[in-house]
Order: sequence, then C-alpha cells, then structure tokens
Amino acid sequence: MSVEVAKRYFELMDSADAGTEDVLELYGDDPVVHSSRAGVVRGIEDIRQFYEDNSEFFTGGEHHMTNFHQDGNVVVCEGYLDGETAVGREADGVPLCDVMEFNEDDEIVAFRAYLDYRGYVDEVPEEVPNVRAEAE
Repeated sequence: MSVEVAKRYFELMDSADAGTEDVLELYGDDPVVHSSRAGVVRGIEDIRQFYEDNSEFFTGGEHHMTNFHQDGNVVVCEGYLDGETAVGREADGVPLCDVMEFNEDDEIVAFRAYLDYRGYVDEVPEEVPNVRAEAE
C-alpha cells in the first residue's frame, strides 16, 4: 500500500487542482522532511510552510517517476523532474530520489528529498539574489 501512497504524492504534486492541504493529508503525526534546499523541517505546520515556499520557488514542473522500491515501511522513489523556477531557470531531466518512511497507517512520517539542483543553478544570472547570504 505504501507504494500507492508514494505514487499518489507525485500525482498531487503535479496536479493543478491539488493544493498543499491535499499533500499534507498523506502525512502522519509529527512528520519530518529532509530537504537539501531547506534542511530539516519538523512538524506539520513547518512542513506546510515548506510546501508553500516550494510552490513559490518552482513555478511549474512535472515529476517522471521511473521506479519505486519498498522495503518494510520505506519506499525509495526514483525519477526525474522537468520544471521552471521563479527566476526563470528551466531544466529538464533533473534526477531525483525521494525516500519516504511510513507508519502502520500508511502515512508519511519521514520524507527525504534528494534533487540534483545543479540542473537548476548552473549558469544562474548574477542578478539573482543569494538567499542564504540575505538570511545571515
């Protein structure tokens, strides 16, 4: 069943009709998200903000998931992403690997996102602000 939930996650992420709340319904209590861009995000409220911020960073995109591997309560999802960022960077075929851990109710309790951001940030124009430097 967990593979079906993982597949549903990507359907919702790519759907123009689905929103953050639809995705959050797949999560269990006290979840955690690990993102190479955002770090460790704990709790449903902070994860909600993570997805809202993510929708501002990526203005369009589509997941192409090629493999799902399940071992117990963990599903490894392999594929690639085509998309565009808010600063106008387009990339096709950006490799990704997401690892989802589920509880006994098939709800996501841990999500680890591994996206090759080089597909989006090689050749970024100089006028794009460095958000990490601004936060310091």
